[in-house]
Amino acid sequence: MNKKKALSLVLVTALAGSALITGCGSQSTASTDTAATTAATQESAAAESTAAAETETANGELPTIKFVHGYYQTAEEWPAAEVMRQIYADFAELHKDEYTFEAVADETGGEGIYNTALNDLSSGEFYDIADFGGWDITPVASEAGAILDLKPYLDEDQAFKDGVGVCYDQNLTDDGKIYTVREQVEAIGFWYNENLFNEAGADTPDKWQTWDDFNTAVDKLVAAGINPFGLNGGWPSNILTGASLQRNEASREFYQNGLNVTDFNTDAFKETVAFMQDDALGKIDTAYFGPGGDDDNAYTDTFKEGKSAMLFNGVWAAGDAAEVDGAKPAVFPTDEPGKKAALMTGGCGLVVSSKLDEAQTAAAIDFLKYMTSPEIAAKIVEAGVGMAPSTTVDYKAIEGNVTDAAGKPLVEACNLCQSADYQSVGFGTAFGGGIEGEMSAKYAGLKDGSKTPDDVAQELNDFVAAE
Repeated sequence: MNKKKALSLVLVTALAGSALITGCGSQSTASTDTAATTAATQESAAAESTAAAETETANGELPTIKFVHGYYQTAEEWPAAEVMRQIYADFAELHKDEYTFEAVADETGGEGIYNTALNDLSSGEFYDIADFGGWDITPVASEAGAILDLKPYLDEDQAFKDGVGVCYDQNLTDDGKIYTVREQVEAIGFWYNENLFNEAGADTPDKWQTWDDFNTAVDKLVAAGINPFGLNGGWPSNILTGASLQRNEASREFYQNGLNVTDFNTDAFKETVAFMQDDALGKIDTAYFGPGGDDDNAYTDTFKEGKSAMLFNGVWAAGDAAEVDGAKPAVFPTDEPGKKAALMTGGCGLVVSSKLDEAQTAAAIDFLKYMTSPEIAAKIVEAGVGMAPSTTVDYKAIEGNVTDAAGKPLVEACNLCQSADYQSVGFGTAFGGGIEGEMSAKYAGLKDGSKTPDDVAQELNDFVAAE
């Protein structure tokens, strides 16, 4: 809400309350004098009339909340952006008689919204509602008392809680609060080209029972002269590392303790590093390894061109996969025969100011419930935007409504992630940005043999000790 408008409403309400109190006081002190009583009554009535008029003026302006998001792209640049903007517009139209909902696209995206929030917090300001798109503002904003604890609203409404799905547990703080929910999650498995697997005589991922089957298939692809996948010192490698750490109970326990891990010199971790060195990085040509960065576009391109058999990326890559003949989604194996794993990160998304008035807060909660509702979840999936966190989405039912080319592989990918036996957050979320960055810097050494799993474990221990 505009600050001046908010201040004027406060002043009007205060004046109205003052007039009412004055009127009541005059009436009570003139009970023994008829003339005085009549005058007081008239004065009180006038005051009440004035207060009523002033209150009507205040209430005549509907509560206003502004929502800032990063979906600024044109339909040609990114069709999902137009879909999301229409979803926001539909909400505004649905509630236009109750409050004014303004959705504003910020062309700086999630990072820009995050940086603006950091600057505003220093002066005690914050967005009414904003979508941070994975940029975690919650530690600093909650410390400043600037954002609303959503847990009470979630706990009183089971449908709302079901709608936020994995975000409930993942975003629950140590002191029992939830400051953010999302209408989408970063759901990650991988994509494979069935035609290339068949050409190599390798079992496709849907037939794999354990990681041994992955290794066997990679060996057959390499023997047939087919590049199995591309990796780099960033995103794709961290996906595979995180997936490997879901392989058994011990490695999953290590992974779940990620942010609290101080000793990486464990079998659970070093076995995964050895896997990355020998069975992943060691199986690809140098041309398919990039030394740094999170940019996986090069590997997306080689997959789309039919030059690699697997692409480690999330469900949102459905649009790219739709361009590839024989492309299909999969989730990761484990060492428990037939058990599957997916990486699903809620992260920081929709955040509400704690400084809104009662009407504005109610409107904000309405919006969050709307964004996590089954209807919007279906729209997000059907339009090929991404995966909704809701535990109640029936992907089989949605499949029949999908017309977009990217929608069908997306629905299949989401269904696989939702039905995976084990669902954990991504590597960076599990261990934090510091360890993620340090690990990213180790892949080149593992690739060229200048580092061993013991070296990596010790270097990460040294990093943690120095923090």
